[in-house]
Amino acid sequence: MTKKKVGLIVTLSIAGVLALGGTGFGAYMYWNSSVQAGGGFDDHGSELYAEPVSMMAMGMDMYSPYTYSGKIEPEKSERVYYEPEKGKIAELLVAEGDTVEEGTPLFEYEVMEDDSLELDQLKISLEMAYMQINRTTKQKTRLEKSIKEAESKEEKEIFEEELEQVNFDLRSQNLEAGHTQKQIEAIEKEKEGNDHIVVAKQAGIVQTINHDIIEGAIGEGAQTPVISIVSTGSYFIKSQVNEFLLDSLEVGSQVRIMKKVYDGQEWFGTITDIGKLPVGFEEGGDDMMMDMYYGGGNPQSSNYPFTVQIDEHEGLEIGFHVNIEPYMEQEVPTSEHVQIYDWYVGMDEEEPYVWKVDENNQTVKQIVEVGEVNEFGLIEIISGLTMDDYVVYPDPSIKEGSEVQMFDDFIEEFE
Repeated sequence: MTKKKVGLIVTLSIAGVLALGGTGFGAYMYWNSSVQAGGGFDDHGSELYAEPVSMMAMGMDMYSPYTYSGKIEPEKSERVYYEPEKGKIAELLVAEGDTVEEGTPLFEYEVMEDDSLELDQLKISLEMAYMQINRTTKQKTRLEKSIKEAESKEEKEIFEEELEQVNFDLRSQNLEAGHTQKQIEAIEKEKEGNDHIVVAKQAGIVQTINHDIIEGAIGEGAQTPVISIVSTGSYFIKSQVNEFLLDSLEVGSQVRIMKKVYDGQEWFGTITDIGKLPVGFEEGGDDMMMDMYYGGGNPQSSNYPFTVQIDEHEGLEIGFHVNIEPYMEQEVPTSEHVQIYDWYVGMDEEEPYVWKVDENNQTVKQIVEVGEVNEFGLIEIISGLTMDDYVVYPDPSIKEGSEVQMFDDFIEEFE
């Protein structure tokens, strides 16, 4: 007997009940019939319902009330800001939704006026500074010689005072020359490159463009990014778990992701990190607001952050608010034979049978040969059934030729 992994979806929803990879659709409807007989809650209780054999091989669903909230975030993001000292923005080179690579031009500033004259003036200033440094250095040499040759103490002190001033002047002249040299290098570097063109530093998609800044807005509006770029790799969700449920999550475990307004779409992610320190401990801070968003705020317990990574995310968008439900994997025994839940197998004089559905959607008693029963209540059917068959829960009232509603028909009616 081999093994395969089957997902046990942790949810508490009517959609999960109707998915019925679990307790058995036919059994569920039989139990529903019992409720109906006692003054029940729908009009399906008096009918027989068939469940596909192939669906039972999917294992059982487990239901739990634990759902977490979060927001879709990119793996990486880049925010490009306006630099007023470079002048006005002359041209926008991308649009929202464009795919960019590292080095892709995003926008360009107006080319500043020709700075050749400024550069020439700086070079002249630097040459004059070097001439002054040379002159001062010679003066220093003469004073040092005069100090050594001074005939009196008073004369020596005068030369030493002059030397102190000359040393000060020499340091100032060297600093000024160094500053002028840096100015020259900056201008020459700008002339060599394309400093007026701003390029992307990462690959991704242009998420937003602030057209107010492009058009010359100043003030608070200019403090926001001109362009925001998000990566196209994995998406991430930041969420929180209460300390009492902390042990129910672990790094590497899977979760199911759904939009806040459920539309039938689902995605799966992996928990990549669980925080060691609680959030919400800074009173009045952002963490407290996050704690309220995630349903926390209990002063008697703490919430811990965790991160979910989503590799396949087609249909999700950055900024979507989603629900997260734990999705546990468990080893479920499988077999080379057909498997169904053992409650679908009846005994007729020590001979096992099932109620199978024929091509006319009517019940027919089918004798089967059975094998082992595993810990999940799945029994091997060695002969008598195939994966394409449908079976009905063996209610005592069933007779040969009873009309059956098929699983697919019921789902369409319910929807």
